[in-house]
Amino acid sequence: MFKKLRNRLILINLGITSVVIVIVFTAIYLFATNSANQRPPLPENRLEFYSEDFENVINITIKNEKQAAARDLLMMLIVSGVAIELVVAFISYFLAEEAIKPVREAYEAQKVFIANASHEIKTPLAAISANLEAADIKGNKWISNVEKETIKLTELNNELLTLARTDLMEKSALDEVDLGKLVEDDLKSFESRMANLKFKKEIDVHGKNKISASDFTQILGILMDNAIKYCDKKVGLSLTNHELTVSNDGVMISDKDLVHIFERFYQADKSSEGVGLGLSIAKTVAMRNGWDLTAESKNGLTSFKLKF
Repeated sequence: MFKKLRNRLILINLGITSVVIVIVFTAIYLFATNSANQRPPLPENRLEFYSEDFENVINITIKNEKQAAARDLLMMLIVSGVAIELVVAFISYFLAEEAIKPVREAYEAQKVFIANASHEIKTPLAAISANLEAADIKGNKWISNVEKETIKLTELNNELLTLARTDLMEKSALDEVDLGKLVEDDLKSFESRMANLKFKKEIDVHGKNKISASDFTQILGILMDNAIKYCDKKVGLSLTNHELTVSNDGVMISDKDLVHIFERFYQADKSSEGVGLGLSIAKTVAMRNGWDLTAESKNGLTSFKLKF
C-alpha cells in the first residue's frame, strides 16, 4: 500500500516537473533559433564588393551553422532535461519516503494493536460462551439474545484478528498441490448449508499447481460463505488451473456498490448480519500473493473471480 502511495507521489512530482521542463525548454529553443534566423542582410553599399557566388556561399555557410547550432542546442536541452528529471526523481523518492513515514508507522502500530486487542478479547468471549453453555438455560429470550450477540461478537473478533494477521504476514510459502482435490475436500464443510440449494460445480484441473494452499482455501471459504449467505437458490463454482469463480443468484449488486465491495466494513446489503470484513480479507490475501480478485454482478448472477 505504501509503495503505491510513494510511487504515486513520485509520479506526480515527475509529471509536474516534466511539463515545466518541456514548456521552458521549448520556449528557450524557439527563442534561440528564431533569434539566430534574424541575420540582417548585407548593406547595399557593400554588395558591390561581393560577387553573387560569394554571397550564396556565405548564406549556405550561415544556414549550415544555424542548423548545427540548433541541433547542438536541442541535444543540450534534452540532456539537461533528462538530468533534471533524474535529480528530481532521486529527491522525490526520499521526500516521499519521509512524507509517508509517520503514516506508515501509525498504520503498522494500528495493525499490531488490532491483533493484540483481538487476541486479548478472544479469551473473555470464550469464557462468556462457555458459561452460557454451562448455565444451560433454555427458553429465556434474554439469555438467547446474549448468546446470539456473543456469537456475532466472536465472529467479528475472529475476522479482525484474521485481518490483522493477514496485514502483518509476508507472502506465504508455496506448495505443490492438486487444486481439484483441495477444493473437493474444502467443499465438504459446506454440504450441510447447501442441502436445499442447487449447486453447480465445474472442475477442470490437470496436474498440480505451485500455490499457497492455506491462502487459497481461505479465499475459497470466504467466497463460498458469501455466495451461500446471499444466494436465492443457486450457487456455482468453476475451477481451472489458474482461475476460480464462485457465483450465486442473489440480489444483484449495483455498480455504485460494486466498486467498494472489497473495502473494509463496506456492506452493499445494509440489513446483513455481517460486518463487511470477509471480502476485504480475501482481497488482502489475494494481493499478498500477487493474485487478482474481481467481482461482477450481471445477468442474474454475482460472481467473484480469482486469477492466480
